[in-house]
Amino acid sequence: MREILYRKKQSLKTRRKIISLSERAEDTECRTHVRKSFVYIVTKVTEVKETLAQPEVFVKKAFNTKTKEENFSFRVKGSFYMNRDRVLFKIDFCHSLRIRIVWKTKNLSPKKSVTLT
Repeated sequence: MREILYRKKQSLKTRRKIISLSERAEDTECRTHVRKSFVYIVTKVTEVKETLAQPEVFVKKAFNTKTKEENFSFRVKGSFYMNRDRVLFKIDFCHSLRIRIVWKTKNLSPKKSVTLT
């Protein structure tokens, strides 16, 4: 069984756009919940700063052997400039991916050859 939810929110007043995907799947070995989100905030600027901060990357992974749960989190934050109709915009973004797997069997995380085939 697989269930997918797609959401898109946009606000012209705050110049914000949020896109999110949520997927739940269940099979004989595990239950999986995957969430992806993309957030963009647009601001109008007059000039480009030469030293734009490098994107920040955050990664977390956790495994609980008692509840047979695996959690993985990945997030990237940063910004870039865009020129449209001779107007300069700065776009701040945050992309995130979260994966939660609950294993039903005693064999946690099958071997790679099993998952890749």
